[in-house]
Amino acid sequence: MIRVKIAAGREWKEIGYKEGMRVEDVLKELRYHPASIALIRLNGIPADKKSELKDGDELLLVPTVGGG
Repeated sequence: MIRVKIAAGREWKEIGYKEGMRVEDVLKELRYHPASIALIRLNGIPADKKSELKDGDELLLVPTVGGG
């Protein structure tokens, strides 16, 4: 399992791990457009959308925030 947290939320979601899975695969599964994510942390370390995941990883996604 991959644990995923969207920065605006309070709960971790669990995503089933698949061999060769990348951050961009999680974004697709959660229906997030890659451009809508400003920051990615994988196990507390900065990562990018092409980063490969391992079973048991924790992924933090911080969406882009706009305002005016």
